[in-house]
Amino acid sequence: MNEMKGSRSGQSKVHLVTGGAGMLGRAIVSQLLEQGKTVRIIDIEPAKDNRAEIIVGDIRDAAAVRKACDGVDTVFHAAAAVWDPKLPPTIYEETNVVGTKLIIDTCIQLGVPRLVYTSSLDVVMDGKHGHCLADESVPYPADSRKMNRYAYSKMIGEQTVIKANGPTFSTCSLRLVGMYGPGDKYHLPNVIKNAKSGLNIRLGNGKAQFSHIFSGNAAHAHILAAEHLVPNSPVAGQIYFITDHHSGNFFDFMNPFLEQLGIPVPKRSIPHGLANVLGWFAEKFSTKSNFNRFSVYCVCVDHTFVHDKATRDFGYQPIFTAEEAFNITLEWLKTQKF
Repeated sequence: MNEMKGSRSGQSKVHLVTGGAGMLGRAIVSQLLEQGKTVRIIDIEPAKDNRAEIIVGDIRDAAAVRKACDGVDTVFHAAAAVWDPKLPPTIYEETNVVGTKLIIDTCIQLGVPRLVYTSSLDVVMDGKHGHCLADESVPYPADSRKMNRYAYSKMIGEQTVIKANGPTFSTCSLRLVGMYGPGDKYHLPNVIKNAKSGLNIRLGNGKAQFSHIFSGNAAHAHILAAEHLVPNSPVAGQIYFITDHHSGNFFDFMNPFLEQLGIPVPKRSIPHGLANVLGWFAEKFSTKSNFNRFSVYCVCVDHTFVHDKATRDFGYQPIFTAEEAFNITLEWLKTQKF
């Protein structure tokens, strides 16, 4: 791929990946390094790729963020506090809102020209209504109180990023659908753990459709967006949904992984209404459980999106086939203990 335009002349083009030790961050770092780019990582966990400059730090720490952003040409802001009932409730605003604002302010102070923000389909989920092949015209929830704290924090973070776009600092936001791939800590591991437990059940009637994306394709979309992200370009100040291959029922998508790992696939199912009631009880009496009304909503209601706008504005198309993505993820899963 061509070098990114709009860089400060006479300086090495450093690409900063926040959250570079996570699933998406690792994929972005790997693809950038394969292209011969100079890469810097900031993450609260040590990244394992010694080809990159690694900063172990928190995006809520002003000194660490300034060190990470100094001399940088492009920021891929993938770091986030991801929804987890075991986390303290304040972590989402501190990381996804305040931390994002700190990165933006630091970029502007240091003259960093561009930032690509990793957002989520969750920013348009209200806990009630579904989306069928939706595009970027779908609005934020009218009542943000219906969102969980993670979704709300990502919505505010996205709005802050887009508002920061201007003549000397170009930003865009990529809304990823359900992501999977090597390094996944949440999506597939939870399915596998549930399948090995007494909670090996399906939710809903099997008709709800859900969009997924492989981490390698998501990383490719980030890099493409950055290549086209210059002042007054079609990408500057824009929001994009990023998907890859066909949508399907959440459990139908997951079952082949379980089968290849020799884990029984769920046969029993619970209707949406009953699952919602059980989710309410779980919220009241098992507050650290991953099972709640929002998780029921995610798999029992349609959540499918299209990436046509990303294709039009910066030429995004998946570079990994569905079969390649499955095989790469499966080989990684075989090395893990759940």
